[in-house]
Amino acid sequence: MKVVYTDTPGNEAGVCYRRLDHFFGVVGGATEVVVEGDAPNIVEAYQKRGIKVTSSNETETDPLKMKVDDLKAWLTAKGIAFDASAKKEDLQALVPKE
Repeated sequence: MKVVYTDTPGNEAGVCYRRLDHFFGVVGGATEVVVEGDAPNIVEAYQKRGIKVTSSNETETDPLKMKVDDLKAWLTAKGIAFDASAKKEDLQALVPKE
């Protein structure tokens, strides 16, 4: 089942719509998730379960320009381990050079 987190829910058949500000946990049965907005906590929760997540922020993802929470979510999604208390500069140093 596709789950979409957004501020403007739709009515597409077979899609479960949820508001961005009403995240209470991973929706059981989700196989694909779309996050339309800034919600790294939602992205991270689904990625930890191995569920594919597409975020509207992905088109704007320069990890070196991200806020700390977004950068942590990005690193987690890439499978890059880091200390939870690491400073922004230390997290940025973990970003692979292209």
